Amino acid sequence: MTNFVRTSIVLTGLSLFAAFTAPVHAQCAAPKYVSGVWKANDGGTYHVHRIDNTIWWVGMSADNGRTWTNVFKGTRNGNIIEGEWADVGGRAWGNGTLKLRISDTTFMEKIGGTGSGFGGSRWTRGACDDTQNVPAGR
Repeated sequence: MTNFVRTSIVLTGLSLFAAFTAPVHAQCAAPKYVSGVWKANDGGTYHVHRIDNTIWWVGMSADNGRTWTNVFKGTRNGNIIEGEWADVGGRAWGNGTLKLRISDTTFMEKIGGTGSGFGGSRWTRGACDDTQNVPAGR
C-alpha cells in the first residue's frame, strides 16, 4: 500500500470520526427569528409571526384549543412587545393587553398587562431540550 493510499484512508477515517462525534448541541442553536412555534408555561403552543415590527400570534391550549384559543397583535420596539390579546375559542372569553420582554429570540416573559384569564407568563422556543443537549422530542 502506498503512502498516498494510507494517508487517504487515515484522512477519510478522521473526517468520518469528526462528523459522527460533533457536539449534538450544534443542532440546538438559537433560532434567528421571532417567528415560529413557542411553548408557554400555561401549557399552550403559540404560533408567532413577525411582519416588520408587528407581532401576531395564535395560541392554543394543549388539548388542541378546546379549552382556550387566543390571538394577539402587538408592536415590537427593541426587546419589548406591547399589544392586545383576545380569546377566540374554547371555554375562555377574556381579553386585554400584554407587555412582553423578549430575549435573544428564545425566551419571552410577561412584564405587564390588563384583563383577566390570560395564563401565560413565560414562553420558550427552539428545538432543544437544554438539559440533555439533544433535539426535543427525540
